Amino acid sequence: MATSGSVFSETLQEITNTKLDELSKRRSGFEEAKKSLLASLQVEGDAVKRLVTLSDGIKECFAIKLDKAGKVVTNQTKHTRLETELKNMDRFLGQAKCDPSVSAKMLDAWEQSLLRHLDMQSLQFQYASLYGQLVTEWLSGEKEEEEASGDDVEMGEAFEVVGNAAKLESRMEWEKMVFEPADVNEASLRKYLDRLFGARNEEKKPISDALQNLRDAVYTFEAQLSKPNLFNFQALESTIEGLCSSDLLSDEKREVLKGFQGNRIILNEIADVLNMRMSALSSWTWSSEASVPVEMRRKISGIYNIHMHEDLLQAIFLQFIGVKWSVFFKDAFKKFRRSTGAWKSTRKDIPKADKLRLGYYLGPLDRSPSVESTRTKIYNSKYFMAQLLDYENQATDIADGEEEAEYEEFAPASLKRKAGRAKQTARKSGGGQDPRRYLASMCMQTPAPSTSAKRHRKIIVDTDNAGDEEDDDDEDGDTSRNPMALKQSLLHLLSTEIAINTSLYGELTAFHSVFESWNPLLPHETVSTVLKYFGVSDTWLSFFRKFLEAPLKFLDDDNSAAARKRRRGTPASHVLSDVFGETTLFCLDFAVNQSTSGNRLWRTHDDVWFWSRDHSVAVQAWETVSEFAAVTSTEINPARTGTVRVSNSKDQTLAIDKSLPEGEIRWGFLRLSPQTGRFEIDQVMVDSHIKELHKQLHSKRKSIFGFIQAWNSYATIFFNSNFGKAANCFGREHVNNMLSMHERIQRQVFSTLPQPGEEKVSSVAEYLKHSLSQRFGITDIPDGYLYLPMELGGLDLQSPFISLLQIHDEVPESPAKLVDAFVEAERDAYKKAKEAFLDGSTAQQRYSLDNPGWAPESEHDRSNFMSFDEYVTYREHFYFELDDADLELGQVFKRLMRRPEEKSVESDDSKVSTALEQLRGQFNLRGITQSWGSMEPYWRWVAMMYGPELVDRFGGMNIVDPGLLPMGMVSMFRDKRVKWQG
Repeated sequence: MATSGSVFSETLQEITNTKLDELSKRRSGFEEAKKSLLASLQVEGDAVKRLVTLSDGIKECFAIKLDKAGKVVTNQTKHTRLETELKNMDRFLGQAKCDPSVSAKMLDAWEQSLLRHLDMQSLQFQYASLYGQLVTEWLSGEKEEEEASGDDVEMGEAFEVVGNAAKLESRMEWEKMVFEPADVNEASLRKYLDRLFGARNEEKKPISDALQNLRDAVYTFEAQLSKPNLFNFQALESTIEGLCSSDLLSDEKREVLKGFQGNRIILNEIADVLNMRMSALSSWTWSSEASVPVEMRRKISGIYNIHMHEDLLQAIFLQFIGVKWSVFFKDAFKKFRRSTGAWKSTRKDIPKADKLRLGYYLGPLDRSPSVESTRTKIYNSKYFMAQLLDYENQATDIADGEEEAEYEEFAPASLKRKAGRAKQTARKSGGGQDPRRYLASMCMQTPAPSTSAKRHRKIIVDTDNAGDEEDDDDEDGDTSRNPMALKQSLLHLLSTEIAINTSLYGELTAFHSVFESWNPLLPHETVSTVLKYFGVSDTWLSFFRKFLEAPLKFLDDDNSAAARKRRRGTPASHVLSDVFGETTLFCLDFAVNQSTSGNRLWRTHDDVWFWSRDHSVAVQAWETVSEFAAVTSTEINPARTGTVRVSNSKDQTLAIDKSLPEGEIRWGFLRLSPQTGRFEIDQVMVDSHIKELHKQLHSKRKSIFGFIQAWNSYATIFFNSNFGKAANCFGREHVNNMLSMHERIQRQVFSTLPQPGEEKVSSVAEYLKHSLSQRFGITDIPDGYLYLPMELGGLDLQSPFISLLQIHDEVPESPAKLVDAFVEAERDAYKKAKEAFLDGSTAQQRYSLDNPGWAPESEHDRSNFMSFDEYVTYREHFYFELDDADLELGQVFKRLMRRPEEKSVESDDSKVSTALEQLRGQFNLRGITQSWGSMEPYWRWVAMMYGPELVDRFGGMNIVDPGLLPMGMVSMFRDKRVKWQG
């Protein structure tokens, strides 16, 4: 029996075939009429009569509406400009018949204008036919791939590729890990948790109280989950939406779920079944079958995934439960962090005596906006428990190809793990997100909080965690989740901290580490112990254990192979797996916070970063990470771990404590230079992926659409992701390097991609034009045809250069100058503060202090202003007003972090603007629309650069009549993930 997904696909295919048949008929009819019309013109010698014949013939070719008197009726077809021209032409011809002053030159111009409409329509039909051929070519290629590889079910349990034998070797290593239980000392883990959370320790009573509140919240939440009829129409709609944006399901199953959406009858039936399943939670099992099928597929980064084929009802059920627990724990952990006396704050470390002296010499100071308050806001809103959901229908926004490059093979040999060791990611997917949405986000500016805040000073607040409560809201207003964006923002944070700390304090120590195969290696005993410690009941612990111990069997195994129970690790792409990982890693976050007096472990999932200008604090943080890994029986990946200690002098090399991990700090294609303190692109890695891109594009040569989809995902999204987002802290040199890399990518890939005997090319545009000419006989292809959106009849090829060129001049050449300007302004502010103290102005402000009458004991201290060193001691914790607000340290921090905004090209009153206006009333446009103001800068550039030629050749921005485009199939094409060749 056909699934609803296959029926949907077949229906779209039928509609597509109907459109293509209709297109063929209309093109044939038009060309026959055009041929007959041109033949009749050949035998007519009188210029006026030729025009009359031509005008009448065009009215027939374009089906122009006429009234009873034979006059043109305007606004009755899509050819509004032609209607107006023909209506005027009839009147002009009336004059030409009786007025000998109408010149032959003018008559010829009229004739050429009308003939141009015929040629443009022929061209549109030609490109519409080409579009149909491209769709057919793509469908044929898809069918061949499906027959060769079977259904496409993707998840995220990943392996490193090591040559052609990697797939088998990786499977063996993965099986060795997940089917063997971990050796966890649960008693030691419980003792560790008792010590961390202050069990039976009066000094840590605020922590133990916060823990008890967390346990009470778990109890209350479980009671809510036991209520009847949790599944209903609304809940299922939200759950299905989340599933459709994940990597959990195949393309076909995603189509089935989309067909369920809005269908109350089906969803109500599903709700009944799942409510029964929820009420019998204690008897839940993975499958009525003997096993859950799994298979392997390759990702763009060169690692293999384990794909899990679970039935739709099971997927919906587990997604619903996972989302509920995810949102609950995110909120519960936030409340724990806000609990007075539990989560340490760096603010608390300021001695009371120092606060009194600051007030005496400077008057009341404000806590915010300071550098420290900015860090707190960023951490709380973006990185605290980032893998958990803020609310139930929160979207995860990530494009196909937006993943981190594997750099382990480029690590020193002594640090490399064994070849083929399995690694797992829990990647979410937008199901083929539009690459242009990704490119826009790559260059989108992060708005900084307004600098026009009130310019008054407040009393110093001596309260631990003061102001933390309001810091959970994302100041960008962006509520979607993008793990890749979070990781790249960490690069900006570290670069900003290096720039500030090396300039102001002389150095900064940083380490970066990734847990070894976190998902497949996470011990079930560790998860259960942590969850039980947080108050999860035996009923739910039993359910979670059964979820983790799925009976697995590979699809390509024969019938005699038995299913094997998973004994270690979590199924990736499941929200529940994120819950287990984050609840465990919450203990690490809290441990680092406690051991380093309030410092933050910057973490996204299993990827951890730490930095401090105090080398000993970094040592303590790493000891805490190492202790956590040991007691939880998890492992650190040495090849993805490293330490850097950066000095303000390029000629100075500072010693690194032996306890800190060896290795480099890397991310994607970037490597942090200990000498310069800047992230640099590793060209050896880039060259390796250029070869891989060449291989992947070669495998997609049979389909133009498939080729472009692979190019957009790999060359545009994957490379740009791993070059790192441009930001002020990276400087303009980073943008120049990215432009240079993209030029190199195209030159190296396309100089060797054509087969022997084929024309040599140097760019993707040249290659596509040559391929279209060879396959379909289309010549003189306009550049704009390649780059226009599919909705306008283009191929939607993405240019990696445009967005980079739009931000190039917006990035400062030297980020260090921003910090240098602050240093100079700070010196001036110190002098003014000293003058205010000596002339008595400061004394008049002390009345608003908590202790306005306090004064230093020493007469010398009472009469003389504080030293500059004392003045700057807490520059990061308080707001010190400068003459230029943009030079205040908090603002310098934000400016260094800021991503440049794409600078749009200018519009004009040219034919392009007129052509854009003609798009008004056309629905479902994407990218290029009738509204210049709503278009992204990228598409404005495309419109203005390529638009003039398109208007000249096609009469507007529509290369093809939109009614003839099989947009349903195009949408399916966009939603499908690229199948990478292994």
